[in-house]
Amino acid sequence: MTLFRKSKSKGDLQQEFQTTVRFLDDSEPIQVPFTKETVGQYVLDKVCETLNLVEKDYFGLRYVDTEKQRHWLDPTKTVYKQLKGVSPCVLCFRVKFYPAEPMKLHEEITRYYLFLQLRRDLHHGRLLCSPQDANLLAAYIIQSEVGDYDPEDHQAGYVSEFKMLPNQNVQQEEQIHELHKTIAGQVPAEAEANFLKKAASLDTYGVDPHKVKDQKNNQMYLGVTHQGIMTFHGSRRTQIYKWSQIKKLAFEGKTFIAHVNVNEDADTSHKKKHQPIGYKCLSVAACKYLWRCAVEQQFFFTLQNSFHTPKIRSGGSLFSRGSKFRFSGRCQNEAYMASEDIKRKEPDFQRTCSLPNFSRKSDAKIHMRNSANLSITEDKNTGGFRDISTPGENAVDVPIEARTAERPQSSRPVTQETPVMEETMVQQRADRVQAAGPDSMKMNGGIPTISVSSPLDSETRVGEADTTQLYEPNVTVEEDEDDEGVAKSLEEQVMDLEKEIEQTHNHVQPDTPSRETKPTTRPVVQAKGSCSCGKIFAYTFFSLFFTLTVSACVVMFSDIDHPLMNEARSHLAFLEPTRDFIRHKYEEIVNRL
Repeated sequence: MTLFRKSKSKGDLQQEFQTTVRFLDDSEPIQVPFTKETVGQYVLDKVCETLNLVEKDYFGLRYVDTEKQRHWLDPTKTVYKQLKGVSPCVLCFRVKFYPAEPMKLHEEITRYYLFLQLRRDLHHGRLLCSPQDANLLAAYIIQSEVGDYDPEDHQAGYVSEFKMLPNQNVQQEEQIHELHKTIAGQVPAEAEANFLKKAASLDTYGVDPHKVKDQKNNQMYLGVTHQGIMTFHGSRRTQIYKWSQIKKLAFEGKTFIAHVNVNEDADTSHKKKHQPIGYKCLSVAACKYLWRCAVEQQFFFTLQNSFHTPKIRSGGSLFSRGSKFRFSGRCQNEAYMASEDIKRKEPDFQRTCSLPNFSRKSDAKIHMRNSANLSITEDKNTGGFRDISTPGENAVDVPIEARTAERPQSSRPVTQETPVMEETMVQQRADRVQAAGPDSMKMNGGIPTISVSSPLDSETRVGEADTTQLYEPNVTVEEDEDDEGVAKSLEEQVMDLEKEIEQTHNHVQPDTPSRETKPTTRPVVQAKGSCSCGKIFAYTFFSLFFTLTVSACVVMFSDIDHPLMNEARSHLAFLEPTRDFIRHKYEEIVNRL
């Protein structure tokens, strides 16, 4: 029994494999079984069912192949073909499409998983922002994790226990500590909602960075978001091409090409010029991955409906058919409308703590962390969020006696003045930091200040002085890798099954004579189509030569009188001496016999 078979039996198609699925909160992974006919959508549905997620259009499963290249699991193709050769066989549950307006997500549990993804983006340096914004986001994270600041519970240096920013330092932690004091009174759902609102306002919200080089061979990053395609050079966003400007996306080898419409004359905005812009990727696989991500993001955020999505093909050449892609699933417009039709009661869910052993009092704040019953709405007067829970219902699931006895201020209702006070205090602290000098402005350790160009500005400002650190997001596979012992590859699972069948066979036939035991090595199984070009050429040449030889013999030795045969004999007249010699030898042998 081998991994690659020419014939597929019914039992072979029903053979079960296992894949490990990891989650955003780094909780215990789960094992999802699948067969050779199982498609990717089935596994994603199973994962969302486990998480009790209904708004699943924004999420996907990502894996890393043997070349350390990331891929999104295609929901329309079989899992077996996509994970074949992947070791370990691990899928990571991640946000695939960052919604343009996070607060349009209907359920709090969906917003919570988006919050977890953005927290990872902040930690890995992909959510590029100023030091002040990064510290405020970190303060929202701590408020969601541990509740209000309490000097008895939160001793000096407690912020250092939370790893939220890349290259986090003591100065940042002191500023985060001060900001944490100013946002008291926000339950987890409020803190996460304010976090999402702030993150969505950043220019790098939802950026999936890809390392590329421009036409001058300068190293840079290309990001794909709900707005379009943007480039980062140094610590600045230098270009942004909105989806309305991009007319076609393609790739050729390692080159990713975006065909965009730009203004031909600055004074005449209605004149458009079609211009292809190319970027060189690290490998062909990386370029193909970038192309698929860009096409999929463009369709998701620009289509009004997904009933008649076109099939896109690119990357073809003389020796390659290229790659084709068809968007599957719902677009953002359809996902928003589907969210409005959700009628179920808000599901209860358990928020996970990144520091389960974090010391604190057993008071109302512990219960506040796991509250999933708070309704949040945006306050247009203050720009913040306020509680609109039904009067008489507790925003947090904790007895009233416990709240009043310990810390009544922890569960006080959030008034409209609270966000105003918060923003005022944040602005005052930002002013003090700015007045402290240039050294205090570079405390963000890997999240530099970004200078944003206009959406229609095509001029690159690389020549300007850059005193901040470079935009170096973590685009490696470290966050998606796992220990090799966690999950086996499909090949290892097949080998285990072979051993199990062999043991069963030996158990059924115990009287068979034992053979001499020798250390055996398993032959390397070659996949279909893995023969070398030399072998294919040799087989083709031999088959053609044999066919021509047989045809010549039939023509020369037959006595058929036909115009076509006579015409063929006239062209093969140079073979007549050979034919006569063979006939003469044949007659001699017959006469002797």
